Amino acid sequence: MKLADRILELRKQKGISQEELADRLGVSRQSVSKWESEQSEPGMDKIIQMSDYFEVTTDYLLKGIDPVSKSDVKGKNIGNILSLAAPFMAWTGFITSLAFWYEYQNTLSIMNGFLWMAASVVVIYTAKLNQLIDNKAVTRYWLISFPAVSIFVLSVLYNLIFSPGVTAPFPMVFANQLTFFGIWALITVCLNIAVEMMLYKNLRK
Repeated sequence: MKLADRILELRKQKGISQEELADRLGVSRQSVSKWESEQSEPGMDKIIQMSDYFEVTTDYLLKGIDPVSKSDVKGKNIGNILSLAAPFMAWTGFITSLAFWYEYQNTLSIMNGFLWMAASVVVIYTAKLNQLIDNKAVTRYWLISFPAVSIFVLSVLYNLIFSPGVTAPFPMVFANQLTFFGIWALITVCLNIAVEMMLYKNLRK
């Protein structure tokens, strides 16, 4: 398929006449007619205008390469941004919860961490539901975020069980709790190793 054929096809897909396309590009109808009949070729500025109007790449117009719409490209770029932002949000929640606990030592640290991590999960799965990212991007999110999320959650559970009234994002260890802390640490390390290995294998498939 030649440039002339692609212009004709895109115009018909859009459901517009040669005159309407000409008005859109600021040229005469005869110019569009000549492009479509291979009597002449549009200049680069008109190629770019048609690329924007038809929402395809200039490579597709000129060479027939990669017939991806610009809206698809934009969606992919948004997906890439969200797939980077989500794990950053999870780790931000974990790190700032530690900072808040050091400063205030109250439930604010837990709420801060929980909200950041919950928001990161919402972001990554909203992107997946809207087909902005694929399953591998979700796997990468968990590969990066799982350590922060698991340590935070297991720490909160540990403190609820062994240190009632303490709402720290890390295990509060007292002299009589060293054995329980050792069990907590063993569970946390083994869980992270197992999950990270599983996620890594899924990512390699």
